[in-house]
Amino acid sequence: MNWKQLKDFCNSLPESELEKKVILWREDEAITDIDTEQLDEDQYIDERDSDNGCFPKSEAESQIKMDPEEFPRGLEQFLKVYDKGHPILREKF
Repeated sequence: MNWKQLKDFCNSLPESELEKKVILWREDEAITDIDTEQLDEDQYIDERDSDNGCFPKSEAESQIKMDPEEFPRGLEQFLKVYDKGHPILREKF
């Protein structure tokens, strides 16, 4: 799903549904505490350890600075997966 599809879906809802809480339905839970935002930095993954999730560009640069021998290609050793400004839905914890 992209943001246009989400917008179209929301626009198709009856007005009475628009004040209801958003629910992200998962197999074993319903997430109801959701927030919206836009990423404030590009997000990267370490291609050698992609199971570790993504992290902001500043964190990648910090890792490079702390251990330049581990990252001889610098930022090129990381894969950018999301651009700064990308809209996201985030679960509030």
